[in-house]
Amino acid sequence: QRNLLPEHQINFHDYDIYGVCIPDREVGGDYFDYIRNTRDEEESLGIVISDAVSKGLPAAIQALFVSGAIRMGVSFATKISNLLAQLNKLIYKTFPYERFVTLFYCELTLSSNRLVLYANAGHNEPIHYRPETDNFQLLEPTGGFLGLIEEQKFKVENIRMHPGDVMVLYTDGITEAHNSEGEIFGEMRLQKLIKRFHKYSAQEINVKILGEVQKFAQHPVYNDDKTLVVIKRDPS
Repeated sequence: QRNLLPEHQINFHDYDIYGVCIPDREVGGDYFDYIRNTRDEEESLGIVISDAVSKGLPAAIQALFVSGAIRMGVSFATKISNLLAQLNKLIYKTFPYERFVTLFYCELTLSSNRLVLYANAGHNEPIHYRPETDNFQLLEPTGGFLGLIEEQKFKVENIRMHPGDVMVLYTDGITEAHNSEGEIFGEMRLQKLIKRFHKYSAQEINVKILGEVQKFAQHPVYNDDKTLVVIKRDPS
């Protein structure tokens, strides 16, 4: 399963990206990937993060399946909406007992306004932070869980990444991390950390956030896979 994951860091023109996946067990259902592609002769970078609702080996098998399907779909230059619709149908037919998968997929483009296209299949809402206005935007679901029903449609939305902007993708093992009193880490704590560390590199932001989560959940009553991907546009 380690071979399924990419190297932690990737740079795409003026984007700095760093991802980490920490499974709760030897194998898990969290997964992320970076996919370079050329569509209509325009270079872009696809970033995917996914979480299988099941646990252990069944979840790891689903993660492997999703990884292959996403890469194959992108290689055929499938539109994002069609890609998720077909993946949803495949999961529905292939995993009759443990179907549900959440997934967020975005594409970083090289347009002059640095448009980011995305679709969210029931996944935790990624957080986009714009320091120049001190504004947070949550990238809400544009469709349901993958595998929930056979036929689904997924909308594609977009945001713009200004210089210095930070976008954080994560699985529920981050925000639902529990401490010994049963409190959860929560989205608000995550937002405060993004604001606090936004001037650092993507790697430093990632490591600092994970450190705070691990510190918070030193003696958890419940544990889960944790995946965090930080995307930062060069501020200069």
